[in-house]
Amino acid sequence: MIHRQFSILLMLHEFLTSLTTPCPTHLRALGYLYEAIALRGRYRRNRAAWQPHLDNSRRFVLAAAERCSDKGNIVILGSGLLLDVPLAELSALFREVVLMDVICLPEVRRQIRKYDNVHFVEHDATNIAERLYWNGQERISELPEPAPDTSVIDQNSGLVVSLNILSQLWVVPRAYAANHLRALTEDQVEEWCGRLVASHYDYLRSLPCDVCLVADHEFVKRDQAGQVISRDSTVYGLELPKPDDSWIWNIGPIGKDSRFMSKELIVGAWYFQGRNEVRRL
Repeated sequence: MIHRQFSILLMLHEFLTSLTTPCPTHLRALGYLYEAIALRGRYRRNRAAWQPHLDNSRRFVLAAAERCSDKGNIVILGSGLLLDVPLAELSALFREVVLMDVICLPEVRRQIRKYDNVHFVEHDATNIAERLYWNGQERISELPEPAPDTSVIDQNSGLVVSLNILSQLWVVPRAYAANHLRALTEDQVEEWCGRLVASHYDYLRSLPCDVCLVADHEFVKRDQAGQVISRDSTVYGLELPKPDDSWIWNIGPIGKDSRFMSKELIVGAWYFQGRNEVRRL
């Protein structure tokens, strides 16, 4: 009975969040708001298992921020729920902290308001969301090519951080394309997803400022005995240099998403100084 009441309250909370979160029509229709709320719920269910990954992400970002010589502006691409963002420390280190993502839930906005030098900018890192939405509405079986908007990054930015989004850039667009652009083949959609990932990485490497990249790049599924039953790239085989740091994210402990298997993500972290010159932390 108590569990049922809790489930009802949780559903009501999610419904209210959906109603009170500012969100453009195309982002809501694509499913970005739903995914943000679902991520919050998944974190709450797996808090203990996720914490080491979140701590490692925060630690690496903070180390990158401290090493960066230009303490003017820092941009976080993929600010999400701020679970992996050392916001207080970054606010103290930089003149301005710019958080960017497609969705900003109300509780995140409340956290941001605590800092005078932190603000949020709604931003689609792939720059395909609105075009994809309208193609679906107008039944145009065409996949928009990624074209990152370079104007959103201030020329005075000292550090740009891509935070745990590289492997997620294709998730919502792929689902929408599969449901609304059905004339396309699976291979066409999969190749396009790979281009979304590659475009973001190429964009990061083209920036004149320092860049910090934290991203999972491989998943591993294990059975109840701990034996590997499958593994594959989460970034469509994108070739990445050797990471400065690496760890395992226990994203799906056995008994949570599945009774029969667990899911791990292999996460890498990189620091790139200026244009394509790698500096090891």
